[in-house]
Amino acid sequence: MQMGTIRVFCDVVRTKNFTRAAEWNDRTQSHVSNLFLALEREFGVILAVRRPGFFQLTRAGEILRLNDEMERRMQETRDAAAGIIELAACYSIGLHQLPPCLNRFRRDRSRVDIRVRYNLIDRVHEEVLASAVHLGLVCYPRRLPGLVIDLFRHERLVMVCHPRHPLAACRSVTFPGLTGQHFVAWTEIRSSPFMKGIPNHLRHHFKPAHEFHEAEMVKRVVEMGDGIAILPEAIVRSEVAGRRLAAVPFANGGCTEPLGVIYRENTILTPAMKDFIQFLKQPTVAEN
Repeated sequence: MQMGTIRVFCDVVRTKNFTRAAEWNDRTQSHVSNLFLALEREFGVILAVRRPGFFQLTRAGEILRLNDEMERRMQETRDAAAGIIELAACYSIGLHQLPPCLNRFRRDRSRVDIRVRYNLIDRVHEEVLASAVHLGLVCYPRRLPGLVIDLFRHERLVMVCHPRHPLAACRSVTFPGLTGQHFVAWTEIRSSPFMKGIPNHLRHHFKPAHEFHEAEMVKRVVEMGDGIAILPEAIVRSEVAGRRLAAVPFANGGCTEPLGVIYRENTILTPAMKDFIQFLKQPTVAEN
């Protein structure tokens, strides 16, 4: 029995959905169903009663789930003893806020081994829920069952444009002042509470001409002079310093993007994890 098969089984149990478990593991729904059936044939028992809209583990299935839970707890104990933190970060945090923070943290706590992987925001949530990592770092954390959110920072949002764009000379901007502009959208901002705060009669002006899942792509398009964007100030600092982009704050000054640490409700936070979370909350974390 391979550990990958058990992981898929546990993802089916967590989601009670073969299609969702398949998405979590980059497999097809039929492949996941076949793995589940293969487990049942291997053990010679029915692991779950399943029919459309219903999924319930049998006693044998519950024993297998508990066995995996025990193995996971033992691994967490081994990781705690070794000072290991498995961390997943969304690209915007991983490329900008995280590197200087990790450098300072590792300098003062050399015995802690932080292993980082990078992914899309939704995938980071999935990795945390699937126990593939201990902690996740994301902007706009989702409130999902079984997930704990610990906000550690709010980033100011700014209007970003080419330095020769007419708006680059403004001291501040407002929503009405941006109407008629060619808008390049980052998906996370476009679906955020910030954009939902735009007055209804202005929202049609903010339908994007281009939209990307990654902020880096948004920046590259705006650098070429093809429109304006709304992005967190921290992730455009190097481009602004190099005069490849201009950043203008909003007049009300209250537009922010929440950054949070996420982890499963039943995660036992080790001293190293607690220390790292508290370290993220220090004001110096925002410095580049």
